Amino acid sequence: MIQTNRHGNQLTLTWSPTDILAGTIIFQSNTASPTSSKKQLLVVDQETKLVLVTDDTPVFFIIQHPDGTHTTIGERTIPLEGCFNFRDLGGYVNTAGKTVKWGKLYRSSLLTNITEKDKDTLEKLGVSWICDLRSTSEIAAKPTPALAHIKNRHIPIGTAKNESTESQKIDIPDDHRVYEPLMGESYRVFAQSKDGFREIFNDIIEKEEVPFLFHCTAGKDRTGVLGALLLKLLDIPENTILADYELTNQYADNILGEMQGLVNAFSNSEKKIDLENFRPMAEARPAYLEIAFDEMQKEYGSVDAYLEKGIGITPSEKAKFQTMMLEG
Repeated sequence: MIQTNRHGNQLTLTWSPTDILAGTIIFQSNTASPTSSKKQLLVVDQETKLVLVTDDTPVFFIIQHPDGTHTTIGERTIPLEGCFNFRDLGGYVNTAGKTVKWGKLYRSSLLTNITEKDKDTLEKLGVSWICDLRSTSEIAAKPTPALAHIKNRHIPIGTAKNESTESQKIDIPDDHRVYEPLMGESYRVFAQSKDGFREIFNDIIEKEEVPFLFHCTAGKDRTGVLGALLLKLLDIPENTILADYELTNQYADNILGEMQGLVNAFSNSEKKIDLENFRPMAEARPAYLEIAFDEMQKEYGSVDAYLEKGIGITPSEKAKFQTMMLEG
C-alpha cells in the first residue's frame, strides 16, 4: 500500500517493494495530472520511504513506473490555514478493484475564515465549484468569501432553500443526553433531502463539473451523508465509507469551537452552556450515518435503490460518473 503522512511541513510517502519497483521515478506536482509540470524527487532503488520537506499545498506525488504507466497519490487531508477537515476522497478502491481518482472530490468544513493562501490552494486544486449545504440562516451568520474563479452554489440539505435569512433564537438544552437522539433524527431528515441530492448529482454528472468541493459547518453530518452517497455510487465498500466518515473525529475539538459560535448566534438564553454537552454532536459516530442508511433502506430496500429510485440516478448516469471518477 502507498500512503502519505504529514506532520507540519514534513510530508512522508511510504510504500512496499511490490507497490513501487526499482527504477520507478517519483515526482512532486501541485496537480493530480501526470502530464502537468512536476519536479523529480527520486529514482527508486531499494527505498520504501521518501520524506519531503515543503510548505507547498497541495502536493501530489506522480509515480512513473518502469513500464511507463503513472499512478497519482494525493494527501487525504489537505492542510489549510483557515479551514479544518479539508479532505480528498481519492484513493479508495471499489468492489471491482478500481480506484477513485485523486483531485476530483473534496469535502470540508465551512470556508468563512479561509486566508489568501487558502484561496490560492483552492485555485491550484482546480476546484470548479463549491456546494454549500448549510441553511440560509447559517450562511447569513457565517458567509463564504467571494472567490474570483470558483462558483459558489447554495444547495441546502435538511432545510428548505427559501428559508428565511433571519437568525431565529431558539432554546438550547444544557442536558447532554438530548443530543445523541437529536443527531439520529437529523440524519433521518438528511435522507429525505432527495431533491437537493438530485440537483448536486446533476451538476456533477450531467455538467461534468469537477473538481468539486462540498461543505457544511463542520464538514461532518450533511457533508458526511453526501460524501457517503458519492462513494456508494462509485461502489466503494460500506466499511471503507464508514472509516472515511470517522476521519472527522480528529477535528472534534474544532467542531466544538464552531458550535460555540452557533450557540452565540442562535441561543435564546444568555446562560453559559458547557460545550462538552455538545460532544455527541461533535463526533462522527458510525451509528449516525447508519441511521441515514437505514432510512434509505426502509423506503427503497437498499442505498443503491435509494440512489436510483429516490434520487433518480439512472444506470447510464452511474456508469458515466464511474468513468469520470475511477481508474485502474
